[in-house]
Amino acid sequence: MDGIIYLDCLAGIGRSGPKDELVAWRTETLLDEMEHCGIHGALVYHNVAREYDPAYGNRMLAAEVAKSPRLVSCWVVMPHVTDDMPPGGQLVGQMLASGVRAARMYPKLHTYAFDEATCGELLDALEREDILLSIDVGQTSFDELAAVAVRHRGLPILMTGCVWTQTRLIYPVMDRCPNIHIEFSTFQANYAMERFTARYGAQRLLFGTDALLKSPGAAKAFVDYAELAPDDRAKVAGGNLARLLRLERLPEEYSASASEKDGEILRRVKQGRPLDHVTVIDSHAHMVHDGGQGVGFMPMPQGDAQDMIRRYRRIGVRRFAASAWIGVWADWEEGNRIIRSAMERYPDEVIGYATLDPNYLAPDEFERWMHVVHDEWGFKGIKPYHPRVRVPYNSPRYDPWYAYGNDHRLFCLLHSSGGGFLKEAADIAARYPEVTFLLAHSGGDFPTARERIPLARERENVYLEITLTPVTYGVIEYMVREVGAEKVLFGTDAPMRDPIPQLGWTCYARLSDAELVLILGANMERILARCR
Repeated sequence: MDGIIYLDCLAGIGRSGPKDELVAWRTETLLDEMEHCGIHGALVYHNVAREYDPAYGNRMLAAEVAKSPRLVSCWVVMPHVTDDMPPGGQLVGQMLASGVRAARMYPKLHTYAFDEATCGELLDALEREDILLSIDVGQTSFDELAAVAVRHRGLPILMTGCVWTQTRLIYPVMDRCPNIHIEFSTFQANYAMERFTARYGAQRLLFGTDALLKSPGAAKAFVDYAELAPDDRAKVAGGNLARLLRLERLPEEYSASASEKDGEILRRVKQGRPLDHVTVIDSHAHMVHDGGQGVGFMPMPQGDAQDMIRRYRRIGVRRFAASAWIGVWADWEEGNRIIRSAMERYPDEVIGYATLDPNYLAPDEFERWMHVVHDEWGFKGIKPYHPRVRVPYNSPRYDPWYAYGNDHRLFCLLHSSGGGFLKEAADIAARYPEVTFLLAHSGGDFPTARERIPLARERENVYLEITLTPVTYGVIEYMVREVGAEKVLFGTDAPMRDPIPQLGWTCYARLSDAELVLILGANMERILARCR
């Protein structure tokens, strides 16, 4: 947004392994993507420091950071128990002499205990100089992290890599430890920015992208579309990191020519404006019951029909195809009733995915309910769900449903069922050519996309739906190159995750507006128009 400086608190550069051949890693790529997204600066560490030797990788980092004043060094450090690095005070002195005011630790990867006996001297030295400590939550435990934060209350700590399923673990730690901060590259919980701001204040929230593994645009859109006051948005975008690093000078604004190639869609996304000039349809969503805030193993706040539609309208999603979370997870009948109620209240916005579980239904009852949900209630989507039902997608028990779908040209969303998934999908796609099959989460990573592309090429009725938390950098462009924008579908999995990062991931992809129009809604609109 105009006038806001964006500083990324989490970016990695340099070679690492194992790595897919299509995963980007060069500093020049990061700088180019930062300019494309309008991210003015980034705190970066070197992958060699993480995966090989911190001291060696930190020296390599200096050469990469020297390529641009927009890059700020973050050293990977460890305690000196085996003399891999100098004692804490000496190490911190080297950091300050090199102008480095952020450190990153990997206790599990580097095999040491994250406790006072092992790390106390280093943590004391970092605390004395008010140096930001960045640590991925997968490298420690929340109990260990809280113990360190309480013992070193003057040490600013940044938790990275948090996921939305950990919310009930994160809140108590942040409640107890005011020196702990959080970034949201992986923590894409519904309404997360607003809820954390209300609970802790914007000063403890940081903008992070986890580039180049993730799409930087996904994280930036999360900030730009959040319902935040202007001052709070500016703090999250870059003000907080600038304060924690005590930056004397902020990176310069990009020249006007940097965004001249942006299409109208990306221009609107950068401004946090809804995409109400094009048709946007979410092909993969869920829903909780009215007023519901949690779903067993994870919170799913503001995930009922009313709050979902409020969120969708903010970003410009006109319609969304949803199954009830309870329908795929526990009770298919109750789930269908929740979706039916939402369709009745919001007929122009909610499209129903029906859920039927053959483990609970005899063949005659299965067919009876099939006609109820489709003929009487008007559901156009079919949603078998192997992870909970554990029935193969090409089981004869589903044949009546697919046959009905074939007669009525319905669409069917398929979540991965393990090693046999593509074989099952290919079987039913061939036998039921009038059903449109959407392969869910195809953009999760390059290997998944690569495995599914041949089937999407072969079968006219098979599409690739993108959504997943990794928001893999470059994978949407890859799928478009291989199968064409006509076979790729926008989806979000909301409200399990907030729809905003998924929209940002899509719209910041290096695609033309014509291609984005297809992915965002025109393809799904065509699929819906076929339904009888």
